[in-house]
Amino acid sequence: MACIKGVSRSASVALAPDAPYMAAGTMAGAVDLSFSSSANLEIFKFDFQSEDRELPLIGECPSSERFNRLAWGKNGSGSDEFSLGLIAGGLVDGGIDLWNPLNLIRSEAKEQALVSHLSRHKGPVRGLEFNAIAPNLLASGADDGEICIWDLAAPAQPSHFPPLRGSGLATQGEISFLSWNSKVQHILASTSYNGTTVVWDLKKQKPVISFADSIRRRCSVLQWHPDVATQLVVASDEDDSPTLRLWDMRNIMSPVKEFVGHTKGNGA
Repeated sequence: MACIKGVSRSASVALAPDAPYMAAGTMAGAVDLSFSSSANLEIFKFDFQSEDRELPLIGECPSSERFNRLAWGKNGSGSDEFSLGLIAGGLVDGGIDLWNPLNLIRSEAKEQALVSHLSRHKGPVRGLEFNAIAPNLLASGADDGEICIWDLAAPAQPSHFPPLRGSGLATQGEISFLSWNSKVQHILASTSYNGTTVVWDLKKQKPVISFADSIRRRCSVLQWHPDVATQLVVASDEDDSPTLRLWDMRNIMSPVKEFVGHTKGNGA
């Protein structure tokens, strides 16, 4: 398959939910050809009318830290000021920065692009996702094993609910990824590098179910099935086990299906 458009970056990326834009944040743990130590957030436009294969850069600003994860959510505030939604960056120092992409694109408003800094976690933030059903909610998880749910209805004055932390069989170490259920607003799943996946009920503020990979693979990514509310897929970034496993929460004794084809571990 041929590449239609591209840009040369070592970056975490997120696509705009309702516009032809892509955000890219300088990736933690990687270097570019110039060995620069700087960190930036950039916005590129998908311009398929142009014959240029390089995506045009339409907005950028410096970041205080490099990125482990980037998320772009819909407008959860109801204000035209955030018509392009919010960009959230999970940083290496445990912080989360929120940007207004509209201000990033408007060069005259670039200095107002950084809306808020969220400080709660004690380790790098790798789990980060906006709720597609309730876009004012942002979930974050980090190396400290703690999950936070943030209410961004007022982006400049965010609030958070009591943090979630598993215990017993639901204990997680370094959280690697989070995913909101696509059908049920208050259901969230998290996976971790210790191989444990937990499904949370936010109404009850506790785990609904948890399961572990049979060989304790480093679980790096998970995603809910878009149509079947009880199914999710979990992947590992280990090169010696580059499969994706589909699980059904109605029976977690073994995966429903295993997908093969990758030759390297899955990080996204």
